[in-house]
Amino acid sequence: MTLKEIGYLVLETIRNGHIVDDERLDLRLIYDWIDLKRTEYIKRSRNNNPNGRTNLNLYQRLPVTVSVNAVTDAGDYPYANATTQLYDLVHSSTIPAIMEDKNGPIIYSLESEDEYKLPFSFVDYDYLRVAGNGKFNSSLIFGSLRDSKIYFKYNSFFDTYTDIVLRAVFVNPRDVTGFDIDTSEYPADNETIEYIKNAIFDKDIKVFLSTKADEINDSSGELKE
Repeated sequence: MTLKEIGYLVLETIRNGHIVDDERLDLRLIYDWIDLKRTEYIKRSRNNNPNGRTNLNLYQRLPVTVSVNAVTDAGDYPYANATTQLYDLVHSSTIPAIMEDKNGPIIYSLESEDEYKLPFSFVDYDYLRVAGNGKFNSSLIFGSLRDSKIYFKYNSFFDTYTDIVLRAVFVNPRDVTGFDIDTSEYPADNETIEYIKNAIFDKDIKVFLSTKADEINDSSGELKE
């Protein structure tokens, strides 16, 4: 289902199936509720799941542009060194906020855009400076999240490729490039949508409908019916 379809599913239930001209509840508010309840559901599910697995329908695919910059000052952590040296700093363009749980960012994969899907490994930022120094992992491409960017340990892969694909659970699905409220599948399975709908009815709608509306709307600061 698209976000718009889910929004109207909630709205029509509130209306009891009636079409009205003077709608009190804005769809934009419903969209925000949907995103918030989705976050609540995902975090609760992952915390209660010992395997920490998340349904693949909850992830989104984001193409990310990568640039390589030659740096002569090695003072930036985790590349700090007692001596100044030349190294290549590889980082992505700014990405939307990724949802986090007790284990960190909810990222499914980093991968190349081609069909070979070269081996990437996502690690903690503290580990990035020493990653790939082993006998069997030197060919892997290591990446880590920091300050809304993905940083990579340099690999010759980046001499040829400038784009990668990030699959992750984003806080606001609408922030992901290419997402369209009217046509894009909302990143949620049927169970998640059912939870979102019931959670909105259980609390947010009750609070909204319990408040008084200013029917006259004369900017007086007083509610008048």
